[in-house]
Amino acid sequence: MSGVIGTPNPDRAPRADAAYEHRRHAGSRAGERGAVRTNANDEEVAYGDTFAANYHKSLPHDADGFVDPDAYRDFVEALLSQDHRRFEGVLAGDNFPEGTHPRRTTGTEGRRKLTSPFTGHAFDLQGADAGALSVDAAPRLGSDEFAAELAEVYGMALLRDESFEDLQAGTPASTMVTDALRSMSWFDGNTAGIPSGAGRMLGGPDTLFRGSTPGSQAGPWLSQFMLVGNRGPDTGPSKPSVCKRTAIEVDDGYVFYGSAFIDQRSAVAEAGVDWLQTWASWLDAQNGADFNGKDQFQPERRFLTTPRDVATYVHFDALYQAYQVACNLMLAGGAPFGFDRGMPETLSRTRSAFASFGGAHVLSLVAEVATRALKLVWRQKWLHHRRLRPEVAAALLTLYANDPARIPNDALRSALAELHSKMPADLLSAIAAKNAEPDAQDRITSNGNTADLPVIDDAKNYLLPMAFPEGSPTHPSYGAGHATVAGACVTVLKAFFEMYDERGDELPWPLDAGDGPGGSGAYGFNHAYVGNGSTIRRAPGSHDLTLQGELDKLAANISIARNMAGVHYYTDYFASVRQGERLTASILEEQLACFNEPVSMSFTSFDGDRIRVRGHGLSSEVSVIDRHGHPIGADAWYQRYGG
Repeated sequence: MSGVIGTPNPDRAPRADAAYEHRRHAGSRAGERGAVRTNANDEEVAYGDTFAANYHKSLPHDADGFVDPDAYRDFVEALLSQDHRRFEGVLAGDNFPEGTHPRRTTGTEGRRKLTSPFTGHAFDLQGADAGALSVDAAPRLGSDEFAAELAEVYGMALLRDESFEDLQAGTPASTMVTDALRSMSWFDGNTAGIPSGAGRMLGGPDTLFRGSTPGSQAGPWLSQFMLVGNRGPDTGPSKPSVCKRTAIEVDDGYVFYGSAFIDQRSAVAEAGVDWLQTWASWLDAQNGADFNGKDQFQPERRFLTTPRDVATYVHFDALYQAYQVACNLMLAGGAPFGFDRGMPETLSRTRSAFASFGGAHVLSLVAEVATRALKLVWRQKWLHHRRLRPEVAAALLTLYANDPARIPNDALRSALAELHSKMPADLLSAIAAKNAEPDAQDRITSNGNTADLPVIDDAKNYLLPMAFPEGSPTHPSYGAGHATVAGACVTVLKAFFEMYDERGDELPWPLDAGDGPGGSGAYGFNHAYVGNGSTIRRAPGSHDLTLQGELDKLAANISIARNMAGVHYYTDYFASVRQGERLTASILEEQLACFNEPVSMSFTSFDGDRIRVRGHGLSSEVSVIDRHGHPIGADAWYQRYGG
């Protein structure tokens, strides 16, 4: 006897057979998505042996910052063939020929390694393969789009220590940046003929540095999910909530994490401290000198208040932590599950959600999609695009402005001439003045070995002041890891939680006015907050915020914060959040086919499409209604960018 009344159906061998069929179905979906051709921008072969528009940090460079061409070719061959032995002879380090590529710093710094260069070769057992989704080619050096992107990153560097509230209200500095950017053709709002749709309209300073979605452009710049806390669910007068017992309020900034709290205050970098503003320190960073750990911090933690604050956040964050915090805020606040009422427990009068379609499911999936998003974007950045970081683009512009004869290739010189002609003069002058400040010269100690360096006029020093001592990470710029993870994680939250009311209107932020008549206290506030150093306070004016909008804004905040640090461009954000979104859709498509009852989830994409994912035991599909109300094929949606 088995000692039980019965056995599950199926069980043992039939269950094993069914498990195999589900694996096979998921594999067939991955196969049906196929392989997509990724189109790079062709600059890797456009400028001779300079490889100037590509990533090669930690490889050997000459005094003008140009990579050793043989080292670069070996480096690419190692990447494409996954032959780690070929890296040994090309990375900047002890194997440099004696007397070449001298270090200008004191020599106490270590050497930086490349960050996971072979991850894009790895396979995964769930969701779209890393080779099945792509992004458009990145903008080229001399294009209007590239000039606009670099100018925007310059503007961010100039405004790192202005509060978001002051930026939105307008200060002399932010008005100068806004006017400079508005003088560029790319910011006139005309997106005709632009495949990425990345052209943007700029009004006043309140429109600066915003994301591409309507929610990103509404209300305060910073998402409420990065500021507020909660009171926790009200469990009735006989069993008051933990938060109410301890008198914790929303504007205290504590988010429930079980019975513990997450404090929304962060450690932030010291105001006014930027890095790599001299040619010697910049060149050492390109040659792989490790300046990590030289950060200077403010003595007290605070709410995120300035661009430098959010840059510090994305310097040290666990990649999915902002979305786990958002998820906990929504769970503790009682945000309803089920956009289209398609999840079984949402419909049931007898079952509640937990292990499936509940808190345990969504919290784990937010983290689960992040690692797959990294595999996807690491394939793009290392194996296809190898795009240069902004710190290198700014150095090329600086070298050209000071001595065009030091540019060793005619095509490159022509592209840089185009770039230089398109850059707003006021913006470049402000950057040069910032780099000429006395303390900008002293942050990384030099041993004085500068004899062979180019002579840089202070008035033409357009090096990009970096928020991180080490400058960019040791992996290419396009796509962006933070942004791809942002797109993937936020899509999980939009798919699991209700974003719309019965009429199809976006639910307001917060879900109910907890302080008002009849409010349940689920979120406990009915207004927007802004960071104000050690406190948060109500944003002036009224704001029509929505839950959907604040989630889209959260993805933009984390992504664009990397631009504010100087390590990414706008298209890195724009393309990558959409790539992450599609990855999550593919994972949901496979997961929902593993349930033996009908189940569906819906979300609105970053482009305004309405996406519905359905599954029912070995069957799954994605349906798409675009923002104009027209149905389009799922394959066309998956491959909208790139391919």
